[in-house]
Parts: sequence; structure tokens; C-alpha cells
Amino acid sequence: MTKPLFEIRAECRENPKCLFDGREIFLDIAIQNVQKTELGFPLEYVQKAGPFIKLIDNRTKAQTHLRGNLADPELRSKMTRLSPGESVQIEWVITPEELRRFGSDVDVTAEITIRAQVQAGSEAGEFSGVTRLHIAPTKAR
Repeated sequence: MTKPLFEIRAECRENPKCLFDGREIFLDIAIQNVQKTELGFPLEYVQKAGPFIKLIDNRTKAQTHLRGNLADPELRSKMTRLSPGESVQIEWVITPEELRRFGSDVDVTAEITIRAQVQAGSEAGEFSGVTRLHIAPTKAR
């Protein structure tokens, strides 16, 4: 299948430019069914485990991977049904300490990946979707 099952989008809550002012960056991550059929997505598992996030320093290209949470593996089989075009949202937080690993003048790209076993009809398969956000310092320091 060439067309992805889901589309992933992310934005910084109440911070459209994703400016880092020394406080947490709250992420709203949307997962949308882009198929013409109903799909099953393990929403509760993904909400608890979280996304895979890689932070990449835009100046030095240094990288770090952020930790997710442990989640009950049983939740992987608990599917939330998504109609065509329907989306669900998960929330995540990137802490100031995670961002300051690259120094005080933060300029990073957050690569956000969602991986899950999903259902399409009677078939199950692995899904992986990626989106990116630029997190930059505020100009006034």
C-alpha cells in the first residue's frame, strides 16, 4: 500500500511558533485516518507509552532520544475505531532539561514518531508515522 494509513501532525500548544522560553513545551499530536475505511488504532496504549521523540540540534547536528513511558502491553490490542477522516489526539511534554542538553540557546528539531500495530478490516499491520517541529529560542532573553 503506497498511501499511509494515518497522517501525523504536531503543534506546540498555545505556542504556534514553538518558541522555547525556559518552560515545558506542551505538544498536541494528531493522528488522522486518511483511508476510505474504518481503522483500529491502539490509542490508549500510545497515549500511555508516548511517541518516540528524537531531538536534533540544528547547529551541531547532535541528537538525543527522549524516553517514553512504560505501558501495559495488553493495551496494544485495545483498538479505538477511527472512521475515514476522523482523528484522535495525544498530548506530550518536552521538559526544559531535555531541551537544555544542547545548551542555553535552544534551536532543535523534534522528530516525532508514532509506531503501532493497527487494524484495517480483518488485517493487522505495523504503522509508523513521522512529523517534525522546529523549537527555537525566544528572541528576548
